[in-house]
Amino acid sequence: MQEKIDIKNYLLPGRIRKKDGYYHLVIDTIHPITREKIRHSESTKLKVIEESKRKNLENENEAKYRLKLFREKWSKYHFSDSKDKTENIYFTDYLEKWLNNIKFGLQPSTIRGYSTNIESAIIPYFKPKNILLTGLKARHIQEFYTYCIDEKKVSPNTVIRYHANIRKCLQSALKQELVISNQADLVDKPKKKLYIANVLPISKLLILLRNIEGTHLEIPTFFSVYYGLRRGEAAGLLWSNVDFKNKKIIIGNTLIEGENKELLNRKSLKTKSSYRTLELIPEVEKFLLEIKEKQEENKKLFKGSYNHKYSDNICVKENGDLIKLDYITKKFKEISKKFGYDDIHFHCLRHSFATNMYDEGMDMKELQVWLGHSSISTTMDIYLHFLEKKMKESAKILENAMKNGKGEKEEIENNDKK
Repeated sequence: MQEKIDIKNYLLPGRIRKKDGYYHLVIDTIHPITREKIRHSESTKLKVIEESKRKNLENENEAKYRLKLFREKWSKYHFSDSKDKTENIYFTDYLEKWLNNIKFGLQPSTIRGYSTNIESAIIPYFKPKNILLTGLKARHIQEFYTYCIDEKKVSPNTVIRYHANIRKCLQSALKQELVISNQADLVDKPKKKLYIANVLPISKLLILLRNIEGTHLEIPTFFSVYYGLRRGEAAGLLWSNVDFKNKKIIIGNTLIEGENKELLNRKSLKTKSSYRTLELIPEVEKFLLEIKEKQEENKKLFKGSYNHKYSDNICVKENGDLIKLDYITKKFKEISKKFGYDDIHFHCLRHSFATNMYDEGMDMKELQVWLGHSSISTTMDIYLHFLEKKMKESAKILENAMKNGKGEKEEIENNDKK
């Protein structure tokens, strides 16, 4: 027979973890009644190794004391009645709990995005204010958005991402009946700023490619120029997805960063449309064969020190290591500026591809497939300037048509008078 548990006095089990040279407090257990997963973690900011043994011992004892308080705090939250929960938990504490709970099942890159927004921006602003979850009002959230835009000079698009995080968190609290309304729904979020990237013509793109030939930037840049691939798609191309026989290349993998910025191959792409098969044009085929030959030479040259873990990846260094995504972004910006291309970053290559191909005759539906958008409306929303240009051309056609019609009308009228 299972022993009856005194919930009111139940203390969650916890432990101290050493991570990155610091003591961290961890609770990772199961609710004894509901069997719900309970996970909480917090850094103590206390170093494991200090300059003296005495200081080491002080830090260890302080970490143990904080673990006791940490266990008591979260035990009170999980096992007190609903009234106590809502009266005592701060908004930032609930936000941390919610973040830890949603991490399971999400992609690492998504987790890192959520964590960056919440831990670097939202919590630092709200924590000193000591606002309870039940005391959080729309005006508090609105003041945060105003502070971000006016004082921190954060872009409206970034604030919209903050809004999404806060709203989802409060929606979870609403479902748990911890709050009576989602205050984020009452806030006026900033309007999304339309992004129009700078575009280079094909001739300048080819000059840029020539200038980075032989560097680690060459492969990802080449595929973004020729196929309009996203950074992660270009860096994550696989040999197993190249069909030399049928002249096809599959975009079926993307390189992403995990929670700790480690590089990972993600073969389950964001949307079904992102997984696409493109034609392998002769120039791209020639480039790939040259890369393959160089990589085989490097395997012989580096011998046992060659990293075979990523042997299926096309975009690797001489020793087989993956090329970091941050390196691609920063180095491309640095080199493009060096050669006189101001305010051009790596994603501008994708926009340049779309603009150049549209000018050469590709229609929106074809561009949608090449770019891997889930719907044509996505393509049209992002590249709205295409339609504006087309509208100007259409207006000119209309103007000329009406002029011609007016001329014909006058000619007919003159003939009738005769």
